[in-house]
Amino acid sequence: MLTPLELWTVFKEMASLYGLPFALFIALLVWVLFTNNKRENRYIEREDKYVSVIQTLSEDVKERLTKIETRLEGRDK
Repeated sequence: MLTPLELWTVFKEMASLYGLPFALFIALLVWVLFTNNKRENRYIEREDKYVSVIQTLSEDVKERLTKIETRLEGRDK
C-alpha cells in the first residue's frame, strides 16, 4: 500500500502526463472503491448479526414446537 506522500506524487505525475481531468477521475474512482469496500464490510457485519438472531429465534421456535407436540401427544393417549 502506498503512503499518502507516494499517492500524492503519483497523482501529480498523472495530472502532468494525462491532464487534470483524468487524474481527478482516477482519484474519484479510488475514493469510490474505498468507500464501497467500507460500506460492504458494514453490510456483511449487519447480515452476520441478522443470521445469528434468526438462528436463535429458530431454535426457540423448535423448542416451543417440541413442547407443544409433547403436550398434544399426552392428551391423545
